Amino acid sequence: MSARELDAAGIADPDLRAAYERCRRINARHGKTYFLATRLLPIERRPAVHALYGFARWADDIVDDLGSEAGVEERAAALRALREDLHAALRGDGHHGKPVVAALADTAHRYAIDTTHFDDFLDSMLADLEVTDYPTYADLCRYMHGSAAVIGLQMLPVLGTVTPPEEAAPHAAALGMAFQLTNFLRDVGEDLDRGRVYLPADLLTAHGVDRELLVWSRRTGGHDARITRALRAAADLTRGVYRQAAPGIAMLDPLSRPCIRTAFILYRDILRAVEAGGYAVVHTRAVVPRTRRAAVALNGLAQVTAARAGAGGRSRLPLRLRRVPVPWEEQAPTWRQARPARIDGAVKRAQMRPSGNWYAVGATRDLRRDRPLGRTVAGTELVLWRDAEEALRAGPGACPHLGAPLKDGRVRCGTLICHWHGLALTGDPMPGWEPIPAYDDGVLMWVRLDHVGGEEPTERPPVPTRPSLLGAVNAVYTGVGRCEPEDVVANRLDPWHGGWLHPYSFVDLTVLDAAADGGGAADGDDGIAVEVSFKVAGRVVAPVRAVFTAPGPRSVLMRITEGEGRGSVVETHATPLSPPGAATPRTAVVEAVIAVSDRPGFTVARAMAPLLRPLLRAAAGRLWRDDLAYAERRWALRSTGRFPG
Repeated sequence: MSARELDAAGIADPDLRAAYERCRRINARHGKTYFLATRLLPIERRPAVHALYGFARWADDIVDDLGSEAGVEERAAALRALREDLHAALRGDGHHGKPVVAALADTAHRYAIDTTHFDDFLDSMLADLEVTDYPTYADLCRYMHGSAAVIGLQMLPVLGTVTPPEEAAPHAAALGMAFQLTNFLRDVGEDLDRGRVYLPADLLTAHGVDRELLVWSRRTGGHDARITRALRAAADLTRGVYRQAAPGIAMLDPLSRPCIRTAFILYRDILRAVEAGGYAVVHTRAVVPRTRRAAVALNGLAQVTAARAGAGGRSRLPLRLRRVPVPWEEQAPTWRQARPARIDGAVKRAQMRPSGNWYAVGATRDLRRDRPLGRTVAGTELVLWRDAEEALRAGPGACPHLGAPLKDGRVRCGTLICHWHGLALTGDPMPGWEPIPAYDDGVLMWVRLDHVGGEEPTERPPVPTRPSLLGAVNAVYTGVGRCEPEDVVANRLDPWHGGWLHPYSFVDLTVLDAAADGGGAADGDDGIAVEVSFKVAGRVVAPVRAVFTAPGPRSVLMRITEGEGRGSVVETHATPLSPPGAATPRTAVVEAVIAVSDRPGFTVARAMAPLLRPLLRAAAGRLWRDDLAYAERRWALRSTGRFPG
C-alpha cells in the first residue's frame, strides 16, 4: 500500500500502517479481480477494503491451507483463537501479533461495521471444516450468509450509500452470494479434489447427478449430459442472484459505484466463460481473457474519472467530440505529400546512423528466471538467460558439446544447464562457446552482433530518451513479416498513410512540414510532426501532436509532444531474422509502448498495468497487421525491381 493511500486514510501509527500493508499484499496476491476493482475506489477507502479481504483470506487459509497434516480440531482451534484475538482487538486489548486482526479492528471502528458480521463469517469457516456438501439450496444459503453475504454487508459502510443503508443491505448481501456462487461453479473440479461439493444436492439430484458421478467425471475426464444440465441450472440460479444484487449499485456513493460495477461485470463474465466453455468446469477452470478484463477495467477507470469530476473536481478528460465526422473516402488525399523519394531519402539517412551493432530481441518480461529464451538474429541462433545477479546473459544457441538447443535447457541459480547431457554454462567463455554482449534496459532486451552489424561497436545500445518507468505503463508487441528492416522503417517514416490504412484508430491526420516544437527532431533525425486524433468510441477522439524520428538504421521513435499522454513514446525496432542475402527475408518488429500521463486517474492505470498490457499489445497487433502488409508489399516490389519512384 502506498504511503499516499495510508496518509489519505489518516492512518499514522507505524505498526498499524504495517498491518494494513500486510493486508494489501494478501489482496494483491490472492484476490486479483477483487484487488483490481479496489483500485477504482477513492484512495482513502482502499486500506479498509484490503483489511476486510486480508482477514477473510487469513481465515480461509486456516480452513484450507494450515499445513497438509493439520487435522480438523487443530484448524478449529486456530479459528477459535482468531475469533478471540479479534474480540480482544475490538475491545482495545491488543491483537496478539496478528497484523490482519489489528487492521480489521481499526477498520471496524473507523466505519462502525457491525461486528456480528465477523462472528457470522467465522461460524461459516468453522462449518467448512466438517460440512462437505449441502442437501438443499436453503442449507447452502445459510452457509453463504456467513461466508459471502456478510462480506457485502461489511463493505457497505466503507462504500457509502445515497439511500438508507438498510435499503441497500439486501442487495449487498445478494452480491456477495452471487460472487460466491460464481466461484462454486468455476471451482467444481478443484473443490472435488478437496472432498467438497458446494452445489446443492437437491439441484444435482433433479438432473440425475450425485457426488459419485461428479467424482467419476473428474477422475476419468468423462463427460455426462446430466452433469452439463445440472451445471446449466446452477448457472441460471446464479444469474437470478445477480439480478437481485444489480439494483444495489445505484444505491451506492457515486464514487464507489465504478468499483462495484467493475467487480459485478468481471464476476458475471466468469459465469459467461463457464457457459462458453460448455460447462466443462469439472475438468477445466473457466477463465476470462485478459483483454476482456482490461477493457472492463478501462471502462471502470473512465467512470471513476467522470464520477470524481462530477463530485466537484474539474473534468480533465482529454477528449473531443468530432462534430462533423468526415467519411473515409472524403478525407483529404495524402499521396502528393507522401512522395516516394522523400520517404526513401529518410530511410537512407536513417541507415547511415550508427547502431553500435545492437539488435532488439524482445521484451524484458519475456525472460523467466528459471528458463532460457531462444532467439535468432540475422541467421545467428542465440540463447538468453539471467545469471544469479539477474544480469542478462547471451551466447550461441547451440551447446558446444553436441549442438543441443540451449533454449530448451533449464536455469538453476543463474547457471544454464543443457538438457541433453547436463553441460553447465555460467556465461563465461568456454571451448567452443563465447558469450555475446547483451543489455537489458528495463523494457527491451538487446544483443550485440559485431559480425553482422559491421560497425564500430558500442558498450550499450542507443536507447532513445524515455519517460521514467516508475510512473509509466509499458507493453511490448512482437510481430514477424516477410521483408527487410528498411521496409519496416519506411512504413514508420510514412505517417501520411495513417488515416487511410488505419481508419479504425486514426482520424483527422495532418502531417506538418517539420518537427518544429520542443519535442521534435534533433541532430537531423528527419523528424516529422503529426497532428492526429486517436479514436476512442464513436465520434469521441483524443487529439495529440506527435513527432516521428529515426535515431538509428533499424529504429523509429514516435513521441507525443502535445495532448493526452504528453511524453509517451512508441519505439519501433526492426530486427532481421534471416541471414543477409536470404531469398525470402524475415524481419521481427519489436515495438515498445511507454505511456505516461499527468492525469490523476493514471495512478489507477499503473496499478492495472498487468491487465492493460495485453490490451496495448492487441491494439499494436491490429495496427501491425496492416503495416506489415505494407512492408511486405514494399519488399516484394523492391526485390523484383517494380517499386515506384
